[in-house]
Amino acid sequence: MTTRRRLPLLAAAFLPLRPDSARAQAMGDATGTLGRILRSGLVRVGVWLEAPPWGSYDHDGTPDGAEVALARLLARDLGVRLRLQRLAVRDRIPALEEDRVDILAALVPVMSATSRRVAFASPHGELTVAVATRRDSAVRSLADLAGRRVALPDNTFAAEEARIRLPPDTTQLLMPDLIACIDAATRGRVDAAISYGWLLRDLSLSRPELDIEQRFTLTHAHHALAVRLGDADLLRFLNTLLYLRGADGTLAEIHERYLRGTPAVAPVFR
Repeated sequence: MTTRRRLPLLAAAFLPLRPDSARAQAMGDATGTLGRILRSGLVRVGVWLEAPPWGSYDHDGTPDGAEVALARLLARDLGVRLRLQRLAVRDRIPALEEDRVDILAALVPVMSATSRRVAFASPHGELTVAVATRRDSAVRSLADLAGRRVALPDNTFAAEEARIRLPPDTTQLLMPDLIACIDAATRGRVDAAISYGWLLRDLSLSRPELDIEQRFTLTHAHHALAVRLGDADLLRFLNTLLYLRGADGTLAEIHERYLRGTPAVAPVFR
């Protein structure tokens, strides 16, 4: 029996691939946020749309990206409508805690500190924190940043990881976002910028004229879907979905579509 045919058997408690009577029973049995989603017919998913290829817009201005595709997949498997809620990077966790969204599909890194505030599903991707400089820079290693100015994107996992790794005599300059860090580096206002590998990859493909390149990797982290603490049924559904859609190749198809090749939308510099 193929994995696709096993879906209704392995996820019978949650996936809508069953008779109406059985689905109605599941709606009555589900608790917490999952029960509310099934009864209302709507799931609210928070997304970060300034993070191509995970979250951005297509040429028609419609939200798109790997995390957006995953949000659409989970809504389809729940059998409910999807409401995407655009969130700023620093508003992701508060939006979940304040019940403005049900699920975060917003490139949230799995960190011990964050795990005390939200519940993570099984990780489905990896983030790379990197150091970027102009092409003629002499910086080649972490030690080379001693005594230099480094731009850090405020309120991000990348900045938190950089703070504990940079040499003590590095001048750390907080910038409002990732693009501001890159802009400061290309203009020579700082000697290096802390960024993510995905952004530097996209810039190399979509903005090759920019005088910026990745020098070395600082650290890695997994990212995952997140729900509120205590939402056990919803978390179980997400982990079931990730397992089954990983086994049947759906997640691989999303990865192939969005995480390989030239990005469709380039970051906007203002």
